[in-house]
Amino acid sequence: MKRAEIIAVGSELLLGEIVNTNASYISEQLSKYGVPVLYHQVVGDNAARMRETFEIARRRSDFVIVTGGLGPTADDVTKAVLSDLLERPIVRDEEAYETIQRFLVSRNRLMNDGDARQADVLSGADVLPNPVGLAPGMWIAGDTTWLLLPGVPREMKALVEATFPKKLSGATLVSESLRFYEIGESALDDAVKDLLDGSNPTVAPYAETGEARLRISARATDEVTARQMIQEMRTEILKRVGSYYFGSDDETIASHLVQSLSRLNRTFAVAESLTGGEVQSMVTSTPGASVVFLGGVVTYSDELKNRYLGVSLDTIEQHSVVSKEVAYEMVDGLSKTTHADYALSFTGEAGPTSNSGRPIGTVYIGVKTPNGIEVIERTYPHQERNIIRMRAAKDGLWALIQRIKKGE
Repeated sequence: MKRAEIIAVGSELLLGEIVNTNASYISEQLSKYGVPVLYHQVVGDNAARMRETFEIARRRSDFVIVTGGLGPTADDVTKAVLSDLLERPIVRDEEAYETIQRFLVSRNRLMNDGDARQADVLSGADVLPNPVGLAPGMWIAGDTTWLLLPGVPREMKALVEATFPKKLSGATLVSESLRFYEIGESALDDAVKDLLDGSNPTVAPYAETGEARLRISARATDEVTARQMIQEMRTEILKRVGSYYFGSDDETIASHLVQSLSRLNRTFAVAESLTGGEVQSMVTSTPGASVVFLGGVVTYSDELKNRYLGVSLDTIEQHSVVSKEVAYEMVDGLSKTTHADYALSFTGEAGPTSNSGRPIGTVYIGVKTPNGIEVIERTYPHQERNIIRMRAAKDGLWALIQRIKKGE
């Protein structure tokens, strides 16, 4: 199965009343069996539009998974539409019928026509008993293989867990994401553009706030072979852009810094104004941070900058609170108080209005290393407030990482 497609049925999905989490779950599960998903579709409870959607899927996909429309109500028409398209009559599955009947008896209910319709299946289908619900799933093999699943997430997941290990075998898909900083998505794309057209392994670029990412995916008959293919591609990529690389998969800039400081047995502290505790949160979310992180302060007011960090009120008055001079005194005062080997300070204008007269997006980052103190100026024009704060936090952490690499 080289081309899989997932179709979610339900007008409520198109109206935004329910989020289509089924598709992401099924895609994730299919990836474990080396089955690539090329298309997601959503269609409402309309027979004509459903048929059109199914016809498109049949023409372009080897494996089509349909969720929803198997229930007892009049608008559950998935089976009827597919029966007509595939020219497979609908028949009643006795085992499913008896399951429904036993359930209703246990609830002191009589079976109605809607209840009974849930036991109807397409002729020749492999009927998949529903372990947590009433409507069974169906596996219909052919030039295009169809898998019909209930739309209720709990029932869908139970059927996927029971069906995929039995029906899908052979290839294994393994992925690894390489994370980069201080290189834009377009520049990263240019550096590896000849690798993006490969079919196995594949390389796909993604962008995040201030970061760029390359996901390498490889299909093979076993995981060891797939990981070897990924390693070879990883080596080639890092030859080209390794200076911007900081980690893989769930690693973060903060976790990279914590690991670097741990190896050196060095300590770190931070003073924040603009970022309001964002840096401390990022660092302390990393396991092992307590070994290297001494602590930090959030000082928004001029008074607290003076009291806790020793920032001169004359400096603030002369240069404004958003200035390289204040950033310098913040990190200097912090390092004297904590005796941290490395320290950062942040001051800037995140908006929506400027209190210092500096343009919105102006940021000063004080960087203290064993070799001294410097102040980095950054500008993030036309950015939303929280983006400015996040970019500043990451830039500060990255600045320390680069200086540690250089042995500073």
